[in-house]
Amino acid sequence: MRRRTALMSASAALAMSLLGACASEGDSPSPSEQTASASASANTIEPAATDDNLAVQVTGEVNPDVKPTVQITTPLSVTETSRKIVAKGTGPEVKSTDKIAFAYSLYAGSTGEELDSSYGKTPARFELPKITMGLARGFVGTHVGDRVVIAIAPSDGFGDAVKNFGKENVDASTTIVVVADVVKIVPTMAEGTAVTPPAGLPTVVTNDKGVPTGFTITDETPPANLVVQPLIEGTGEPLTAGMNVSMQYVGATLSDGKVFQSSWESSPFQSIVGTGQLIPGWDKGLIGQRVGSRVLLVIPASEAYGDEPPSGAPAGALVFVVDILDSF
Repeated sequence: MRRRTALMSASAALAMSLLGACASEGDSPSPSEQTASASASANTIEPAATDDNLAVQVTGEVNPDVKPTVQITTPLSVTETSRKIVAKGTGPEVKSTDKIAFAYSLYAGSTGEELDSSYGKTPARFELPKITMGLARGFVGTHVGDRVVIAIAPSDGFGDAVKNFGKENVDASTTIVVVADVVKIVPTMAEGTAVTPPAGLPTVVTNDKGVPTGFTITDETPPANLVVQPLIEGTGEPLTAGMNVSMQYVGATLSDGKVFQSSWESSPFQSIVGTGQLIPGWDKGLIGQRVGSRVLLVIPASEAYGDEPPSGAPAGALVFVVDILDSF
């Protein structure tokens, strides 16, 4: 949980960085800038047509840190969004409801000119129902580790926002070609090996879908020191100070087990860890934990908001259960 003073500014900054993740210039369109055709719900996303004859040649290893070499036979124009897999991965299949991380380069089909690229930078992360429809259609049914070429039909594209790339003769009627490496599917909850905690700690209560909803408290005594107890051990990278982290959590007061906040009721919480943007119990307790983990934190008042906190913040010792979903 953030310190109250940093909540809005840090969240806004992170949201802006995510929304602009697919644009190298501040006013370039991102995949979240949707046309009317891109606002469909997840269950209406139809996979792109398969076209192994798309006139796009791609060479180079599948690696989000290394931009591939791309040659497009121009002009390339499609009326139906199409794709071809140029390298097959072995990971899980991408579903229409998934959030994925991917590296990409964008090109104008009319000229073959590169418009933008994320290779060598932090991969973009978007939920498919919230991304430009042509990209969503291109990714649905691919697999983690795939390299895919997507030719986005104008009706599924960026619309007039494509003009913000500032390229001559690139407009809403231009077919946009995307070369992308599917890096991973971002999980919606912790996944890994279950850990049996020692007796006496708060017990996490979950619903029938495994989502944490609260706690059963058997010992209301505030701990002298921070308690960090993994409940599920993930296999992702360990968190280090300065990482952006996406999490789901439930927080309650230790004295009565009353839940005061849950991110599960809205959307995953995102913050930078280990730099003072979070209360000390989170900054200390999350460092070293692996992505995919579910972690129980029992935090003394001195490492939370104190016994006499600012208005609106909970007082005393607190207990949290945190699912670590993603980091970058």
